Amino acid sequence: MSYQVLARKWRPKRFQDVIGQSHITKSLQNALSRDKLGHAYILTGTRGIGKTSVARIFAKAIRCEQNLEDSNSCGTCASCVDFDSTSSMNVVEIDGASNNSVDDIRDLIGNIQYLPTSGKYKIYIIDEVHMLSTSAFNALLKTLEEPPAHAIFILATTEPEKLLGTVLSRCQRFDFRNATVVDLTIHLKKIAETENINFQDDSIIKQICAQGKGSVRDTLSLLDQVLSFSEDNIVNEESVAFALGLAKTSAVVDLVTYILNGQKNEASKLFNTLLSENVSVKNICHSLLDEIYLFISQIDNRANIEKRWPSVDVDSLAPGEVFWVYESISKDVTWTLSSLSPEKSTEIAIQKIALRNTFFSAQELPKKKVLTEDIESVVEVAPEAKVESEPEAASEPIQEIEIQVEPIQEIKEVVTEVDQPDFSKLAEVLAKDPVVVPAEVVDEQKSEKATQELLKEKSVEELPRDWDGFLAYLFKVSPAAASNLEQGNILSPLSYNGDSVFIEIGFPESSGVFLEYLNEADSFAKLEQQVSSFFNVEIEKINLQLEMVEEEKAIESDFKSKAQIKQFEEEKVEAGKKEELLANPLIKQAEEIFNSKIDKVIITKNIK
Repeated sequence: MSYQVLARKWRPKRFQDVIGQSHITKSLQNALSRDKLGHAYILTGTRGIGKTSVARIFAKAIRCEQNLEDSNSCGTCASCVDFDSTSSMNVVEIDGASNNSVDDIRDLIGNIQYLPTSGKYKIYIIDEVHMLSTSAFNALLKTLEEPPAHAIFILATTEPEKLLGTVLSRCQRFDFRNATVVDLTIHLKKIAETENINFQDDSIIKQICAQGKGSVRDTLSLLDQVLSFSEDNIVNEESVAFALGLAKTSAVVDLVTYILNGQKNEASKLFNTLLSENVSVKNICHSLLDEIYLFISQIDNRANIEKRWPSVDVDSLAPGEVFWVYESISKDVTWTLSSLSPEKSTEIAIQKIALRNTFFSAQELPKKKVLTEDIESVVEVAPEAKVESEPEAASEPIQEIEIQVEPIQEIKEVVTEVDQPDFSKLAEVLAKDPVVVPAEVVDEQKSEKATQELLKEKSVEELPRDWDGFLAYLFKVSPAAASNLEQGNILSPLSYNGDSVFIEIGFPESSGVFLEYLNEADSFAKLEQQVSSFFNVEIEKINLQLEMVEEEKAIESDFKSKAQIKQFEEEKVEAGKKEELLANPLIKQAEEIFNSKIDKVIITKNIK
């Protein structure tokens, strides 16, 4: 007999042989034992996890004349023998990818009325059912919902999102999970014992299972590939690495060690060695991230760390540093793998991470803050050059150096005073060269807000009977309603003649949820009542229109909601403040002292 691949040879024959799907097999066994069978089932999940196998096991058990106690088929009755013959007329297996036309489904529907040649049920298994055309689905719908009493449908698909909702609603759905590495490892060990396969180490089994990505079929296919490269069914680290194009586990462990220890040259050399062994950059990155993740998971277990990564200088690693390394590498490889030269870009990224301690020095000065009394702004200065700390010893040569740099020491003291949130000391520094925001910037900031505040301070009788006045009124009586209405704006001037009111309010597409809320009967009636109260008109004489402004129309007419206008003005004012602060002589002097540039400017709100 010719060789049969492991994936076919070890295809499950019983419910308990299915790997990692106990939540499904248990449900199907219960349905069989309680004789509560549905007329249509749909099995969904990624490739190679047992959908078709479960469909066949279930179909055979349904047709079996004398099920075992665990609801599996007996395998000896006439129906089981008929099923195993692969030419049964009572279990029809259809490939949805190649039989996806409406004519194929019409033939199925035409034959479904015929009773099974033996047994109680006739079963139709449709694999890759999402490949059926829309017309074929529509032709199948009525039969799928109300098939003959003797017909049962079992559908399998890897892409359930492509199925029509009308199809899903007619079936009992079972979602398959990806098999875990633990389940796959146990399964491979069982196969190895039967097939006389010898693994050099359990870690090799786990490596193959991890490459299977949760698919049983993919894992067994990878094992077949490794065995074809191995000698005498002995699987070692080298055979796995060369057969699957992976980096050796020992090499990846060394690479992680070099990166964590900051050994740039060694890491770069090992990376190039892996490339010369035809290991792809992508596989190196995957293995590297997996190994660092494993290191993080064991970081609290010093014994395990020393066992797998004995050369890593754990004591030199700062808390959270390994997390930063993982994050940085995962971010970097997203662009290195798509760059013009993935190999060189990835090598540079690895060298950069290994050199992290050169730009994360513990002696580096903390960021300096300058607080302004007028607008309470915070300016963070990130020094690019290190500033020498004051000498601790009082030896004669050092004292002489202190005398020579006395002016710098004096300036340094001033900066230290600014760093303290003490406004009395800050006033002395700012007295010489204060940070002052020009009046026009402040006025611009206050223009919109001042108008809003002025209207809010007035009584209802003093408010103008216009759009701004109505919003100010709403903020007094119902702030929530005012906030909702601010997400829109008037499309035409508000019309009020003392006896009637016409208000046309538009909402951008981004504020659709507010429009839907205000259009609800209760909300709209409440809004009309508020208009009536403010303008002192009868509700019957109020013409209130709320509508959506499409994005294209909003761009053409430059339409913006009240909230958008307010946000734009605040951002404009904040940008003006930042520019003024950066141009201030005091800030310029600080940049010269530290030989650096301003890293960030944060404008804080006044807190009273």
